[in-house]
Amino acid sequence: MSHDVPPPGPPTQPPSASGPSGGSFDPASVNRLDWAILGIGFIVLIFSFFNYYSWDFGSGYGINLGSVSWSAWHFSHGLFIAWFAMVITVLSAAALAVSLFVPTVTLPAPDRMLTFVGFAVGFVLYLIAIFAHSDFGPAGGHGFSFWVSLILAGVGAVIALMRAQQTNTVLPGKLNSLPRVGR
Repeated sequence: MSHDVPPPGPPTQPPSASGPSGGSFDPASVNRLDWAILGIGFIVLIFSFFNYYSWDFGSGYGINLGSVSWSAWHFSHGLFIAWFAMVITVLSAAALAVSLFVPTVTLPAPDRMLTFVGFAVGFVLYLIAIFAHSDFGPAGGHGFSFWVSLILAGVGAVIALMRAQQTNTVLPGKLNSLPRVGR
């Protein structure tokens, strides 16, 4: 009695480290608005290390006695709110990055919702930070980096809303009934 053994099939390939499809990552496959969101998060992080607040000390006679400036990483006198706004904004971009580049990771909520809500909350906190601090007086105020971060958080919120709407992401509560932004 002879047993006919079928010929072996093609050799199996070991799983590829570049993903289940076996292909490599193609940056062109990421939507340009997603790149904008990631870039905004990165730029806000970079600007957090520069001049968020500044004070100039003068004698009143045209003599400058010095100045001081603090980054977003300074927490006293109500300045913590701007730091918190920056952290939420950067984490929102990071959530999108994780969903794009490591799709096997499961986030606690839809990535587009996390990104939009995070940027929106960051923007609102930046607005609150304009007023929630000790009195700056006539010689002190918000620095260039603060204003750039505020604007970028607002732009990021709008772009994140556009992407959420383009991908038909369900937003929480009444946010889901926001008018469509963009195309």
